[in-house]
Amino acid sequence: MFGSSRVRARSVLAPGLLLLGSLGLVAPSPARAGDYEGRWVQVVRPGQSIQQAIDAASPGGWVFVLPGVYRETADATNGLSISKGIHLIGFSTPRTRVVLENSGGQRNGIVAVPSDHTDCMGCHSTLAPPFDLLPGVGPTEMVPERMIHGLAVRGITIKDFSNNGLFTNHVDGFSIVDVHSVGNKNYGIFPTQSRNGIITRSSARGADDSGIWVETSENVRVTHNLVEGNVNGFEVSNSDDILLAHNEVRGNTIGMAILFLPDIFGVRPDTQRITIRENHVHHNNKPNTADEEGILATVPSGTGILHIGADDSLITKNVVTDNDFTGIAIVDYCLAVFGGPFACDLDPNVTQNPGFVADNTAENNRVVENLVVNNGTNTDPDNPFAFAASDLALLVFGDHGNCYAGNLFGTFFSTLGVLPPCP
Repeated sequence: MFGSSRVRARSVLAPGLLLLGSLGLVAPSPARAGDYEGRWVQVVRPGQSIQQAIDAASPGGWVFVLPGVYRETADATNGLSISKGIHLIGFSTPRTRVVLENSGGQRNGIVAVPSDHTDCMGCHSTLAPPFDLLPGVGPTEMVPERMIHGLAVRGITIKDFSNNGLFTNHVDGFSIVDVHSVGNKNYGIFPTQSRNGIITRSSARGADDSGIWVETSENVRVTHNLVEGNVNGFEVSNSDDILLAHNEVRGNTIGMAILFLPDIFGVRPDTQRITIRENHVHHNNKPNTADEEGILATVPSGTGILHIGADDSLITKNVVTDNDFTGIAIVDYCLAVFGGPFACDLDPNVTQNPGFVADNTAENNRVVENLVVNNGTNTDPDNPFAFAASDLALLVFGDHGNCYAGNLFGTFFSTLGVLPPCP
């Protein structure tokens, strides 16, 4: 299948390299000119296999995909599987895109996992909720750390997979640019246990869980994206040093969910230093279509920014409007689940994860200079937290150093009776 591509690589690649400038990319210099026809650069045309090109590429190599609709059939579970650092670049424009579609029964669009990590965290039987563990794997057991270094995915639309659009696990240094997840049922773009990455000029819609979910990761910048029509537009959980900036967040059940999740406590024990800056978060009132057995199904719709159990974070200069339940809410985890099927056991002697009770609180978060108006005006009467409907909500067991300054808002609710000012 690649015989003709190798012979004609120079003629196709020459205009392709000119296009790199307009895409903001620079191709590396190969060790010899012949590498452009083989290991270093692969060129894929409609009707050819992207997976074969990925397999043929050397670590650090480039796979250029010309516009068209691709349905990969080599793997019954994943559309594309990547186990090394490569540059997977679709030559997409607004009119002509590279589209990866489900070829029939596939669960994941693109999966980037080191070769010895056969599934999420090497511990789970599937990449779908509720993430059932493999036999004999304990809840906090982890495989030895092995990373993919240097992964770029750009210019690809991923459609209609029954689980994930783009999933990464143990990737250090990643760039996800102009990647669009459409109708991937559980998660759109989903980096886990990864670090030093960027997700930008991308979008996700139609997920019954999270459109873009950064989980158990660190130092990730998520900027200039659009999320709409998901349950969670953005989710960040058990991750550190994450930036969410200049994003459009609309028409989801919850616009942004920043969470400490106790069930992955053993992988990363906290969520902290999350910066949410200059986003437009509005009209997130979609009915909740999450899996009825999962904790997400218990979250009421109509929430702009939901900050549960996360610490040392900054929420600033966002425009948050027209969310039916609440605009910006900071909540202790155990208070959020109080009285429900996922309620905390507050006895530290029987808590599954040592230290969990202490770490469930939302601490030292700053809410500064946001415009938060016309929220909390149309709350579902069945919402058990309907009493807290407001622009700004603070639901905490005690004063944990959260503070507010310079916000423009109309209404607030606080279990402390006030919104503590910033010093």
